[in-house]
Amino acid sequence: MKVRQHSLPVLQNLLKRDPSAYREEFEAIWRQYLAALEAFRLGGASQKKTRGDDERKLGDLATFVAHCGVHYKEASKRFATDLVALLKDRCATLQPDLRLRLAQAAALARSKGLLDPLVLADLCFELIRRVRDKALRQFLADHVVRDCKKASSGTLGRNLRRCVFKAAEDQSEANSAASARVAVDVLVRLYACGSWTDAATVNCLGRCAADERARVALGAVYFFLGVDRAPVLDSESSENENEGEKGRDLKNALKAVDEHKHSKKTRARARQTKRAKKAAKKKALGKSERAEPKFPAMQLLDDPHRLCDALLARARRQVDAFEQRVARLDLCSRVACTHRLQLVAFYSYMRRYLKPSQEQAPRLLALFAQACHELVPPDELVPIIRHVADAFVSDRNASEAMALGINALREVCGRCPAVLDEPEMLGLVRDLAAYSKHRDKSVVVAARGWINIVREHHPQLLQKKDRGRDKARSKATPLSFGADVATSSVPGEDLLRLYERGQLPEEFEDVVEACNDLEGGGDGWVDVSDGEEDGAAAADNDKDGWEDADSGSDDEEDEDGWVDVDQGSDSDAESNAGSDDDGDADEEEEVAPAARVLSAEDFARIKLLKARADELKGTATNRGLLSGADIVPEAVKRRTTVEERKARQVLDREKFQLKTHAGGKTNSEKRRTKNYLMVQKKKSRLNGLKKRKLGSGKGGKQQLGRDKRKRRRL
Repeated sequence: MKVRQHSLPVLQNLLKRDPSAYREEFEAIWRQYLAALEAFRLGGASQKKTRGDDERKLGDLATFVAHCGVHYKEASKRFATDLVALLKDRCATLQPDLRLRLAQAAALARSKGLLDPLVLADLCFELIRRVRDKALRQFLADHVVRDCKKASSGTLGRNLRRCVFKAAEDQSEANSAASARVAVDVLVRLYACGSWTDAATVNCLGRCAADERARVALGAVYFFLGVDRAPVLDSESSENENEGEKGRDLKNALKAVDEHKHSKKTRARARQTKRAKKAAKKKALGKSERAEPKFPAMQLLDDPHRLCDALLARARRQVDAFEQRVARLDLCSRVACTHRLQLVAFYSYMRRYLKPSQEQAPRLLALFAQACHELVPPDELVPIIRHVADAFVSDRNASEAMALGINALREVCGRCPAVLDEPEMLGLVRDLAAYSKHRDKSVVVAARGWINIVREHHPQLLQKKDRGRDKARSKATPLSFGADVATSSVPGEDLLRLYERGQLPEEFEDVVEACNDLEGGGDGWVDVSDGEEDGAAAADNDKDGWEDADSGSDDEEDEDGWVDVDQGSDSDAESNAGSDDDGDADEEEEVAPAARVLSAEDFARIKLLKARADELKGTATNRGLLSGADIVPEAVKRRTTVEERKARQVLDREKFQLKTHAGGKTNSEKRRTKNYLMVQKKKSRLNGLKKRKLGSGKGGKQQLGRDKRKRRRL
């Protein structure tokens, strides 16, 4: 039987086009592959030191069969099984190049459907655990990430998730830390790209953060420290790639909207056009696909208290480097801030690190202040506050340390105002307020911030001159520990009033459009009547949809559409008097709760308005998180190191050469660049004149005062 001779890449291309026409050629290559595989198996220990043509040939044949074996039944049955068995049995003795090529062939066989994804995933983690090969480990990790992305849902996705979780938490096998570290990296990458963002993934990483293996735990710890401010989705690159196409789609979608250019302009048509444009833009940009809420990882933890206890116990053992201990304490502080945990042992442990001589004092003070909240017992914080005040706020320390301590105490009292109500705080509050007259500006700024926070929560602790005009007679005190205020109205109801009146600022414009698009129509307010004159009340409805709660009297509506609910003759007199006194008083008056029956659309509007108001005030979900830069004094922030100044100079420099004189060289520059022989006699003459004037050298005579006054300038 005569077989046509082709190189493997050429034959691979021809075979993919017409598999049946090149069956004989493939069978010949298949026999060569089996012979090379059998020879390699019989080679024994000599394979450790050889990198000959046989290994290169085996790698080429395996790659060829992985590409084309899917078209032939015999190869598709046997190839994947033999390849997996070879990698499991000889992974430690294979040469690195051959081992990588065989792993690539296995990944290619999985993409062609010749190999089960779960079998390959188990093989990847086994190779990572048994072989110390950086290139192979990187390739296998990338393959697992790609495979999990493709099968993010369904049965296959759940099985792959279970496989990765097992590799991340398994401690039974020898050298399991390597595979666990790679599994943690895979989970972090899948969370970052938005494939696995559920609570199961986050809790698996949380269990890994409390792992006894340091390198595995630190990978999970740094994951939580890195995603709390930017929760999800590292998909900017994919969005930038499709930016041009989406721009064209948006332009075409807006062209299709009827803008009523050749018809009568009415308000209804203007609203209709605006809504149609918004819907077209939303559809073109694909906002509906990305409308699902994305939550930070810390909020998805099932048992945050157990995680914090494990992190704190590991830090107290002091078996890790100081930087690693600080990272664990940072995560513990952030979880306590997010979930409002009471970690009494955390504050006493942090006390030993809060010293001005500590190199990372700003960061550690920020961690301590970050873990404080209104649910922490104030008597647990008072000793640490006194320690910080004694250690930092003292004239024997530098002004930067004093300002740093005052800023940290300001953050602590702002987060836990009940501390100010403790009896030991009166003297401390006034002592710190007295630093507003300090000679250093950083200390003055910090002391004024301290006065402002005390003035806001407990102004009676301050002296009269520090309370200010607004708080001079205020008797406000912070809530005691564990106390709460019961609200008598729906939170955010005032924003709904402003929305109905059209008095919201410009920053709420997009939120107003979203509120208008909610279904249900009208304003959602329901009339409350005693049933006597419901028909008359319905006839007097205004155009805004507001309804009267009439009980037989002739009361009129307020100018803003709010209605009074009759409670008897006394309430009628009060409502009439209020409407006669001032029209603006109705806006400040609270309407009886019985008149505020809100619909589901109203609650949806309140939710949108509150979210925007919190965003404008800076009170987002992660508002409580702090960093060392937030409490560092302003004077320290302005300082830069030598390297930073040099880098800034290099960036700001326009051209890397000396800026010369604009109009040419000066006489002194020309004199310096002249040839020495040209100015030799002149220099000697000038030097002799100088010596004679100073009275030194041969023939020098003493100068009189008259001669000094008449001497010439040289």
